[in-house]
Amino acid sequence: MQKTKASENPFNPSFGRVPPVFLDRENTIDKVTEGLKNINSPYQTTLIYGLRGSGKTAIMTDICNNFRDDKKWIVVNLAPTGDMLQVLVSSIYSQAESGVKKLIKNITGVKVSLPGLQIEYRQQGNTSPSYQIILEEILKVLKEKGISLLIAIDEVTASSEIREFASIYQIMIRNGYQVGLIMTGLPKHISELLNDNVLTFLMRSARVNLKPLDLFVVREAYRKAFNGGGRSIGDDVLLKVTRMSDGYAYAFQLLGYLLWESGQGAITDDVLDEITPEFKLQLYRNVYTKIFEDMSSKDREFVFAMAEGEKVNGTSDVEAAYISKTLDKPANYLANYRKRLMDSQVISSKGYGIVRFTLPFFGEYLRDLKLLYG
Repeated sequence: MQKTKASENPFNPSFGRVPPVFLDRENTIDKVTEGLKNINSPYQTTLIYGLRGSGKTAIMTDICNNFRDDKKWIVVNLAPTGDMLQVLVSSIYSQAESGVKKLIKNITGVKVSLPGLQIEYRQQGNTSPSYQIILEEILKVLKEKGISLLIAIDEVTASSEIREFASIYQIMIRNGYQVGLIMTGLPKHISELLNDNVLTFLMRSARVNLKPLDLFVVREAYRKAFNGGGRSIGDDVLLKVTRMSDGYAYAFQLLGYLLWESGQGAITDDVLDEITPEFKLQLYRNVYTKIFEDMSSKDREFVFAMAEGEKVNGTSDVEAAYISKTLDKPANYLANYRKRLMDSQVISSKGYGIVRFTLPFFGEYLRDLKLLYG
């Protein structure tokens, strides 16, 4: 096969990076961006959730990038661990312009130590630094200067650190400070946060559920990328490639990346066959192994039965009756596990009593897993 001249790959399956071809999410990004600018919008606090590889981090990154060049905003990315308030306070100071830095330094009781930036707050008769008080004082300065704060936290869980931070954030919102918050997480972790008795205010936040990409949009994106990028792809192969992605954001990027890296001018069946083993291997290794590890033993029994049903029936659609018969359990017993897997977006309903995997080749992965490891 004749390789074409190298050019920049428009696909990027790397974690957290905003790829050049970033589709079917523009409306979401625009809606959240505009909502964050309105202090009365529910998007002031936004929760983005979806499967691993659904594009949560990339979307959050893109939203944050929309504010980074605006001098009226300070954007801070926080890790959901450790002393989050201390890191937040230091990050705000380090990103502030010189005039704002000076005002922060002039806050009574605040001491800024360099290098290694450490900010402390000493109240009379109290030698323990209170970062909550420092944060509130800094937010007062930002509000006076007309500057808003955007905090972004990736892959949250219902940890003690997140609970404490979210509680303090709620106080800051209640006190009228100009601060917004975006958090991303897996569906089950976001659900745990929403059901936390201390964090009921999150129920009023905006929630962005990252569902599978529209296959019509996927097809046109592949067509445009390959036919307009010094390569070509016929309609038959284009359809196969689109179906192989199954609307899964990571699979869309990975498949496009591997096809482009093949260096072939024409994307043919032979090219697709050549890169398919690597495509599956990276799906399995980079995403599916972790998804499987996060499942309970009962969830695993359910999906193993589904995977066997795929093979027996020769179709992606598996009847709940088959799963019930395979596991020798009544339908009402399995309903809880079915719902949990649907809430986690691993499976979806395709009609009454029929389910299917939402991830491409996930059933094949499970069958290989059972064959290799028993």
